[in-house]
Amino acid sequence: MSGLWLHVRNSPVRWALPVFVAIELAVLFLRNRHWIGVWPETGAAALAPAYLLGVVGAGAAAWAASAPKRHRIMEQLTASRVHPARLEANRLGATVIVLLVPYLVGQAVAFMITARTFPPGVHLWLGYAFLGIFVILASTALGWACGKLLGSMFAALTAALGFLFLTAFLDRFGFVVISGRPEMTVDPGALALRLASVTVLLLMLLCLPASHALRRRRTLLLVPAVLPLVVALVATDAVTDRKQPGEDVACVEGTTTLCIWPEHEKYLPQLREVSARIDLLPESFVRPPRINQAGIQKAWIRLPDGQCHLSYNGAPPIFYIFEGSSWSFSGDIGTAIISSTFKFDSCAWNDLSPPDRRRFEALGAWLEAYLAGESSPDYQTNAPADTQEAWSDGREIANGDSLSDQFRWADEEVKYIHGRYCQPGR
Repeated sequence: MSGLWLHVRNSPVRWALPVFVAIELAVLFLRNRHWIGVWPETGAAALAPAYLLGVVGAGAAAWAASAPKRHRIMEQLTASRVHPARLEANRLGATVIVLLVPYLVGQAVAFMITARTFPPGVHLWLGYAFLGIFVILASTALGWACGKLLGSMFAALTAALGFLFLTAFLDRFGFVVISGRPEMTVDPGALALRLASVTVLLLMLLCLPASHALRRRRTLLLVPAVLPLVVALVATDAVTDRKQPGEDVACVEGTTTLCIWPEHEKYLPQLREVSARIDLLPESFVRPPRINQAGIQKAWIRLPDGQCHLSYNGAPPIFYIFEGSSWSFSGDIGTAIISSTFKFDSCAWNDLSPPDRRRFEALGAWLEAYLAGESSPDYQTNAPADTQEAWSDGREIANGDSLSDQFRWADEEVKYIHGRYCQPGR
């Protein structure tokens, strides 16, 4: 251990440690801080900087790996009484420690902030924390391999760009994780397989200094170690759906019951406000008995070929909470109320005239803004100009008229549209 810590103190990467810590904390706090108070979001928020650290860390690892050749001390290391693999283990271990420290600092800071309220689901944070460790180890392995095989200053640039392109390519396989939605969880089996594969690769890298064969043979030496890691990345999903929580959910009772995952308990005050606004809606609005956060209750349908397909048909309507935005769940809840009010499968929507379509869009926008309790949305869309104008009309009513005037207008609009396009027998 003394040799390892000696290499840590002498590692050429150590000078970049403050910069790496600054990168980790900057990415953590300069993003939306909705992650505070939610364990899976906390873990994912502190995990996100690991991909940026991985890019610069891969280059730093390549720089450290090529140091003996750069300083022309390969012969001295070969003639040392200490086995070359042991020397390489100390150098590689020191680099891993230096690159892991900034990431672990970020996770520790994020943990302490959320731990002040200590909501349910701390085990979900742990999965994302270990997933970030895998990202750092993978970038270190790539950088070290480039440094040993290329053995030049060009290796650092190659490793950094290589990890960047690798991350972009593997994103389609779920390699990049920047969100910790409560209905998702890190798969322990996939995580263990990835950690084991990258550990084997790092151990195989220790054999490179002892080999005096051609560079091509050195590369072939890594193939058996790289293949399991590639399979683990491509064939498994690191983040998967969670099991249904059953009765272990947090609900707000009202004319419509709103239920969320227990990990999102910090949003209960906002949902109570939305529930109170639902209770005040005119009687012409048909309120669903219950609306769930996504993933709480699922239904399965059997296709003609005999396979089961996951669907929310037959289950209560759902809503999402994206980045703590009240507009995200207000829009979904508003859509559920509109759907319940008009029974879309029994209305002649193809017969909507352009003016009536505008009235319908304005009604939906009014309901969304009324439930959100805010003046303007925090999102943008590429909807057609006439649709956006209709939305603006509805939001102006929500922001300008008195509540009694808003309800009178909304009640008239519901009765008009329902009476003209959703008459019985259609």
